[in-house]
Amino acid sequence: MSSLPHTQTEPAGWHFRAGSGTLRVSASREALGSDALMPPCAAEAAVALDLAGELLDALEAHGLAPAAAWQWNSQPGLPASGARALWQGRGAQALLTLPWAALRQLAEAPVLPGLQWLPAPAECLLAQWRFSDEERAAIEPGGLVLLDAPCRRPRARSEPGLPGDLPWQLVARWPAPVRVEALMGWEGGLPPWPAEVLLVETAWPDAVLARGRLLPWGSGEALLIETC
Repeated sequence: MSSLPHTQTEPAGWHFRAGSGTLRVSASREALGSDALMPPCAAEAAVALDLAGELLDALEAHGLAPAAAWQWNSQPGLPASGARALWQGRGAQALLTLPWAALRQLAEAPVLPGLQWLPAPAECLLAQWRFSDEERAAIEPGGLVLLDAPCRRPRARSEPGLPGDLPWQLVARWPAPVRVEALMGWEGGLPPWPAEVLLVETAWPDAVLARGRLLPWGSGEALLIETC
């Protein structure tokens, strides 16, 4: 079996980790200064990381990850969960993943030259409850559940919950990914949430227990359950 020869500019990928953040740097062999394909080594990884120095400096300046914290991971595991962004530099490109909690600490969008945040599957938390067994058993089509403490908390689907979140949550899930800048509150532009809302158990959010819609109810709102 024959194969085409690799060219000098074939991109190589290098994986790095800093705490819960991950970085995959891609660069051509020409940019790395290698004339031929070589087994991964720490020296070449250091060159690849240096090519992303502009990105690392910007991340450190915004308190997202110290530049010296990035360590080469020669055997990358499963992709990290979090906000993802693409970065394009002069000699390299990178895929960056940062934990959502780190971005929530920023009051405004970080200024990172060449960085583009990727839209994420998202939802808006509308209300939450702590149901007794009897209340849970009474949930059925045609029933109403009053929203005692309604809220509007946009979040990514992969974003961890907050301390104090209750076991049952009412969410509206957008059918298309939403811009990270809007989810973090750095910019406006959140799409209207769908008319259908979902009742889920916080510990198993992919298991939808009931579907319905919101109705005005007195001075507040109520959930009209349509299907269970």
